Amino acid sequence: MKRGFRIVLLAVAMASVFWFVGAEEEPVAPPAPYFGLKAPGMVPEVFAPGIVSTGQFEFGIAFSRDGRECFFTRRATYEGADNRILRTQMSDNGWSRPGPASFSRDIFEFLPVVSPDGRRLYFYSERPEPADAALDGDLWVTEKGETGWGDPQRLRAPANRKYCMMVSEAKSGTIYFSGIFAGKRGMFRAACQAGEYGEMERLPEEINAIRPAHPFVAPDESYLIMDAQVTGMGQPELFISFRKADGNWTRALNMGQAINATKTEFAASVSPDGRFLFFHRRVNGNGDIYWVDAGILDELREKIRD
Repeated sequence: MKRGFRIVLLAVAMASVFWFVGAEEEPVAPPAPYFGLKAPGMVPEVFAPGIVSTGQFEFGIAFSRDGRECFFTRRATYEGADNRILRTQMSDNGWSRPGPASFSRDIFEFLPVVSPDGRRLYFYSERPEPADAALDGDLWVTEKGETGWGDPQRLRAPANRKYCMMVSEAKSGTIYFSGIFAGKRGMFRAACQAGEYGEMERLPEEINAIRPAHPFVAPDESYLIMDAQVTGMGQPELFISFRKADGNWTRALNMGQAINATKTEFAASVSPDGRFLFFHRRVNGNGDIYWVDAGILDELREKIRD
């Protein structure tokens, strides 16, 4: 083992071992999927403690299609306003120490979302750009090229209006997003054909009755995960709606006590391989990213059929 390496045993529930080193350019975890962590069961656990979840305030995690890049949002405290997008990558030597994503700026940015084909990454940014009369929002997109992520461009889609902070793309190219449009608040979607987005469609009241935000749509559009503050401001919980064979949606179902343990859960996503559900949870001040076996989604699907 190279000089300067030292092994730190993290005293966490999953009792995992990470490899930490002194130099900034050296890896912080072994070269294995999900930082070499033992997979969680049906009870959520803190994800990658000491690397991704650090006792600050982390949320909005996304992985590249091959699982070798990880993006997430971090700020210093719950009350803070210094959101930044960080990135870590797996190489043959291990996972790199999280640092600013190549496309990011030292400015208020958050909620990275990778498209199902891995070619696009959407995010919210308050970087200054010339005003666009047709698009007054702060959604940006960067495309993956042979040498990495390209120069971000403003997302030219109906979602890019005020109050929209996040989009989720399906395999069909349709994007799902929440916001306030034409005086109506809710969850919307817009289909994409030949690179052009069509008219917005407001999703039915089975979903919008809870005033949802931060969508994650399954690549095949078979379900939609979102958060909503149904019991009061500052108390978000995760909900899920399943798409029926006739194209309609089930009522938004609360994902239950195992997931919504503290009523601070939001910004959910499912890993590209479909194995894990990720989300933010706040416990004792700041908040971390948690993960759980995605089999819990199948249990919820059966529950809503009862």
